Amino acid sequence: MGGLVFKKAYIAGQGDVQYQSLIKEIRAVLFLSTPHRGSNLALVLNRILATSLMGHASKQYIADLKKNSPAIEALNEDFRNLAPKLQIFCFYETLETTVAFKSFMVLEKESSILGYPGEISRPLDADHHTVCKFASPEDPNYKSVRSALQTLIRNYNISGLQETKSKLTIDFQNVKALLFVSGPPEDDLRDSRNRWQPGTCDSILFAPTFVDWTQNSTSSSILWAYARPGSGKSVLASYLIHHLKESGCICAYYFFKYLDASKRSLSSMLRSIAFQIAEDLPEFYQALTNLFEDTPQFEKLDVRSIWQRLYRSTLFELEYTQPMYWIIDALDESESINAIVETLSGIQGSRSPIKVLITSRELPTITAAFERTSSVPIVRVCLDDNAKDIRHYIASQVQYMHGSIDFKQEIIAQIVDLARGNFLWAELAIKQVLQRHNPEDIQAALSELPPGMDALYRRMEMNVKQISRAADTETSRIILAWVIFARRPLTKDDLLSVLKAEHLVPLDLNHTLSELCGHFVIADSNDRITLVHQTAREYLVKSQDMPFSLDPESSQESLFSTCLAPFLDHKLRSKLRQKVFPSFLEYAATSWFHHLESCSALSNKILDSLVIFLNGSYTLTWIQTLAMLGQLQALVFASRSLATSAQKRRKADAPIMHLLHRDSDLSLLEMWAVDLLKIVGKFGDYLLQDPTVIYKFIPQFCPRDSMIRQTTIGSSLQFSVVGLEATEWDDCLARLSLGSNQQAYTLGTHGRYLAVSTSGASIILWDSLTLETIRTFLHHEHVFKICFSSGGRKLASYGLRTTKIWDILTGRQIHVISNPIDSRALTLSFVENDTALLTATDTRDVSKLYLNNDTEGWKSLDDRIMQEDTSIPDTFLNSPTSLAFNPERTELAVAYRGYPLTVWSLEDAYLINRCKRRVGFHKVSTSSWTGVNRVCWHPTSGDVLGIYTDGMVFKWHPIEENHQELQSTDINATPSEIECSPDGIIFATSDVHGAIKLYNFRHFTLVYQLSSEDIVTALCFAPDGKRFYDLRGSHCHVWEPNALIRLSGLEDTTTDNKFEQRSTVASVIASEVFAETPVLITAIAASSKTGLLFAGDEEGEVRILDIKCHPQQEIGKSATEMCIDHLVCTEDGKYFAYTDLGGRLVIRAVEKLTNSKYTWGSRLVMNVKLKLQIGGIRQLIFKPDAALILVVSLDSAQLWSVQLQSVQAVFMSKKPGTPQRWILHPARPDQLVAISPANITTYDWKDLALIKSDQLDVSDHERSTEPALTRHDSRQSQSPHAEGSFNIGAIVSQTSDIILLSISHSTPFSNQQTQRLLIETTQIMKPSSAPIVPTLLHPDVAAIIAVPLAILGNNNLVFLDLSFWVCTWRLGTTSGKAQRHFFLPRDWLNTEILGLCKVLDDGTLLCPRKGEIAVIKSTLGSGW
Repeated sequence: MGGLVFKKAYIAGQGDVQYQSLIKEIRAVLFLSTPHRGSNLALVLNRILATSLMGHASKQYIADLKKNSPAIEALNEDFRNLAPKLQIFCFYETLETTVAFKSFMVLEKESSILGYPGEISRPLDADHHTVCKFASPEDPNYKSVRSALQTLIRNYNISGLQETKSKLTIDFQNVKALLFVSGPPEDDLRDSRNRWQPGTCDSILFAPTFVDWTQNSTSSSILWAYARPGSGKSVLASYLIHHLKESGCICAYYFFKYLDASKRSLSSMLRSIAFQIAEDLPEFYQALTNLFEDTPQFEKLDVRSIWQRLYRSTLFELEYTQPMYWIIDALDESESINAIVETLSGIQGSRSPIKVLITSRELPTITAAFERTSSVPIVRVCLDDNAKDIRHYIASQVQYMHGSIDFKQEIIAQIVDLARGNFLWAELAIKQVLQRHNPEDIQAALSELPPGMDALYRRMEMNVKQISRAADTETSRIILAWVIFARRPLTKDDLLSVLKAEHLVPLDLNHTLSELCGHFVIADSNDRITLVHQTAREYLVKSQDMPFSLDPESSQESLFSTCLAPFLDHKLRSKLRQKVFPSFLEYAATSWFHHLESCSALSNKILDSLVIFLNGSYTLTWIQTLAMLGQLQALVFASRSLATSAQKRRKADAPIMHLLHRDSDLSLLEMWAVDLLKIVGKFGDYLLQDPTVIYKFIPQFCPRDSMIRQTTIGSSLQFSVVGLEATEWDDCLARLSLGSNQQAYTLGTHGRYLAVSTSGASIILWDSLTLETIRTFLHHEHVFKICFSSGGRKLASYGLRTTKIWDILTGRQIHVISNPIDSRALTLSFVENDTALLTATDTRDVSKLYLNNDTEGWKSLDDRIMQEDTSIPDTFLNSPTSLAFNPERTELAVAYRGYPLTVWSLEDAYLINRCKRRVGFHKVSTSSWTGVNRVCWHPTSGDVLGIYTDGMVFKWHPIEENHQELQSTDINATPSEIECSPDGIIFATSDVHGAIKLYNFRHFTLVYQLSSEDIVTALCFAPDGKRFYDLRGSHCHVWEPNALIRLSGLEDTTTDNKFEQRSTVASVIASEVFAETPVLITAIAASSKTGLLFAGDEEGEVRILDIKCHPQQEIGKSATEMCIDHLVCTEDGKYFAYTDLGGRLVIRAVEKLTNSKYTWGSRLVMNVKLKLQIGGIRQLIFKPDAALILVVSLDSAQLWSVQLQSVQAVFMSKKPGTPQRWILHPARPDQLVAISPANITTYDWKDLALIKSDQLDVSDHERSTEPALTRHDSRQSQSPHAEGSFNIGAIVSQTSDIILLSISHSTPFSNQQTQRLLIETTQIMKPSSAPIVPTLLHPDVAAIIAVPLAILGNNNLVFLDLSFWVCTWRLGTTSGKAQRHFFLPRDWLNTEILGLCKVLDDGTLLCPRKGEIAVIKSTLGSGW
């Protein structure tokens, strides 16, 4: 009862002030055999007490212990609400307790566990007396309880109680979603377990092979249990799983299902097993949560990366006392037998033993796969001797049949003899027998039953042939076709929807399955319709005697048409709008393209259906459905299927007349194949947030010639995007600028971070998802290498003289260490759980730095490493050209120009191998080796990728000595850099001509080529493998080509079946893109009154654009062709002024031309060279009548007369380094207002005379700051004397009555904090000098603002939120809910673009986009 007392006390302590501090410190509880749901023995105990001779009476507290008593239920209900605060372990007894002369279970398992989310339950080999009494420290029960306590103590000591508490509140559903587990694993276990008959399968427990396998618990091994088809292997697997779990073992399992495409891959198996282990092993769960934080989009990792990250680097590093068991059923039904066996052989690398049992048929492919494996012990056991189990099963079925015992025994003997070890045959046979009603019929049935499955299937086939009604025959055909060829088993509701579409609705589906499908089809325990056995599929597909055809191509065509049909229904969109989700729609949406893959390439019916589907709005409805299902990855597979189908059709059409070709239709498929990839890559996040954006916004953001844009022309009257000339999709997502006169040197990525070191001795850090600049780290010396910690919380930079470690979250420099003299790091990596750094330098030295004792500095690892043999003929040992650690940081690849590529072991300091190139392999080679310029490792295979000095790309395995060279047809290609993607699917090279090529690693074939005129100095892949980055001059480019999106969509690239080979056809065809470098817009000015827009670019050109008719032309040019950094225009659009980086101010008057091919012209009004104080130009402001212009720098301002072209007044700040934002006075055109963090000051326009200065009182708001997206702004005010820096923004409302201030403050060691303050214009117009007290924005609104854009009519604030939606919120309303209008694509936005976006008075949004201006018209300005 102690556990119940604890729960009662814990509940009571929540509201007791005296004990609240103690209650808050309770983090976990271990219940040992606690009667959470009471016990049936409570009533018995009270009766004993009442009748005892000792005078005892029955006790109320014992009565409360009866099963499901009101007191127990009330206690559980109260405790349930508090349980999420605790980590809960429940241990339960498994042995009967002896009382007097009887033994019984005092407390069943069901009463000992709570069943709460996150609860961990464990069995103890004990009765109720000994459940908390341990014999010795070696007692297994003691070890189990101690292990739980050790886990809790260790976790609480890692990061403090508060942090650990949140980590230990286990949300397994979240883990399941992050691992992308396709379905509950227990469903398959339940299905097989329900077919188990008590008394069967237990003989396996005593088989010598099985006993040896389980008892040898010190090492990992594999037990292969094989048997003939239908012999009960899956049921046996379910029995062993149940037995191991009941024995308290950690047991994970997986059932391969050939009839379910989602349960055939190695990837799905590894994900499912990892999820199950996380449920049973808290240490692994916590390691996974850390891994998920560092690896976004984990579901898109390929199988090699999953094995490496989840297993080799995580699970295999844990140590636990007992072996772990994995049960893998039906290996023969998987799609990648060789890959699965090869992968599972890697369990030998686990620190703790893993025992794997695999069941399958004895196929030659499986036998060969096991024979090739030598790294782990493999034991074989045959399961064909199952006559005893079959006998037991048949006996259980006939026990209630009428007849004598001898008669029943005779039936049992006959069936067992005829079954010949085939459980499935016996099961089907007994069904036939039990349908007969007298001994003669039973004997006749037995004599008619053919031996063997094929013969029995023929008998079942006869039942189908005997169907007389045509409608019944068609129903049978449809059901069998779906059961055989469906991507996954249909549910009963799915199948009913299919039959309803064919007007064949049965009254009783179970009866229909039994009567019309000849017992080939069954409904399993999860109501899924499936075949009685996989062998039935093989028989039916080959059969020529069925009354209808089950030909694969024609059947797949029928299934394809059925799947596509729901999306050709115009009513579907309205159903989705009403959240009505028809049955079968999920299968149809995610499967039509799967069936398309298997249809005939020459089928005009299929092509006609696709043309109809792709030419209307049906495609958009399908995409909306996928978004609502959260299945956007299906777009990648559909893209591949469309491209493959078009390619196969073109190939099939080649021999026939060209006039008969359907080129336009096939082009339609190919164009949609491209569109689908781009849609998921560019707009996936927005679709998941609001699936209807596929109609409203996405088409307008797509290129003019894209199919989605053409299909929806004229469909949206409320939203339009004009001004962009792009006709095709662009692979470049962004071009990130490092600033003027800055060159990019090295780059690195991790999770959501992208970092680039510059020639300015700094490192710029971006958010790789939003492409927002987070911060800049100043190293103050040239940086050779940078790297992220594995946890993504630290950044290391190895410079000319020092190595520095930075805290990414705070920006603090947490370590600075002197480097060895004259050494240059060629590779750098965190090791030992991020507690140390490892580097290899051009001085042929490998050193380690321990961060917990950085005063010792860099220590050489071992002098023997890289001590090369100089006696090799024709070699010259110089400095390495490239160094690379393998993924485990245990080996080092060393490349030289005058010496062979070598690989060294870092653990034992010995030479592993030297790369030997075959003599005469290439015409340049004259010896058995060739120098190497660049080298990198494949993440999982152990191969080294490199570039020989003659330009040849190669891969080489230093252990197996496999060597392969890339046969390039481009004789001018001279690769200079090489990198491999994190998943190992792709590797990339760049050359001196600016080209980047992507290759499929497995096939060593080109899949993508990007040509450019700019030289690439570095490149790397994003962690998810869908993007790559390159450095060119002063820019970092972000690329997302179709090839990467398509390949990243492949769930499992290790399959060895025909479907995989067919599916990758479209992926291995190389595509080539030429990347033009656009001239970026750097400044914008607009006149709402006239609709004229002025844009300045980085080459010094100023263009004018009339947003009503959209033609643009050059109207001004910097004489020095230097970047335009500031640009303003008058409200009437008659004058514009700009400055360039050279400090020259130019003012021009706009003129409309009549007798010219150009619409607009300009005349020079003013051109002067500015003499500025330190800090450069910050602002330009025209006086409304254009007579004066104010030029603002950091600490000063100059007032220029436009007519006199001279300075009329100068303002000097009394507080140097304190920024000010100048604005036109909202109500008085003859005045200016300067806003600083502490004051609001009014000046006279004519001479900058001080009119008044008011204190800005924000003392009540100092704690009400909101973290902002930290942005890097080269113009941001910084003072060397101030603690941090300020940046001030001001927006005046359209009605001029409100000013929105954004005051951002940041320090080198903290994130930027931004206050959003509202000031009424009347406050700055009052004559008194009382402090101005602003009001805050609603906190819910302030928390989501990324960039405020404007305040339109009726005081509607327009802003860009953190997800890049353009939103409005009515100032002064009590509700904190903003209205979303439309989004801006993420690849449009970066730091510079965000600062240039403008909203005109009518709600038109102007947004620069790769040298053009997007003019976006929407409902933003309506309804004010």
